[in-house]
Amino acid sequence: MMLASNRNTLMELGISPIITSGMVLQLLKGVKLIDVGDTAQDRRLFNSAQKLLGMIMTLAQAVAYVLSGMYGTLDELGSFNAALVVLQLFGAGVLVIVLDEMLQKGHGIGSGINLFIATSTCENIVWDLLSP
Repeated sequence: MMLASNRNTLMELGISPIITSGMVLQLLKGVKLIDVGDTAQDRRLFNSAQKLLGMIMTLAQAVAYVLSGMYGTLDELGSFNAALVVLQLFGAGVLVIVLDEMLQKGHGIGSGINLFIATSTCENIVWDLLSP
């Protein structure tokens, strides 16, 4: 719940790849391993790098989830089904990144990350109320 994820759904990875990529790049910027200027172009480049790192982390987490056996062993799943699970998790993660970008650009209300967390919380409340 902390990272707006839902177990055994396409939102399994939640917003953790976005949050982690942002934290990693901010850390690299803070210790001066990468130089980010104050120009608009530098900020755009930094944001693009954050989204790219988020996609790489999404793919890495999806592969790690499948290889760790969260969906069954690779023998039970088979190579094709394992690849499909990775592809689905990656696609959902990229969709979250794109939606976050749209919300940051002003196509919505508030911050994208906060909106995903609020939506996840509301979904859980409704499901808990309607579940037997």
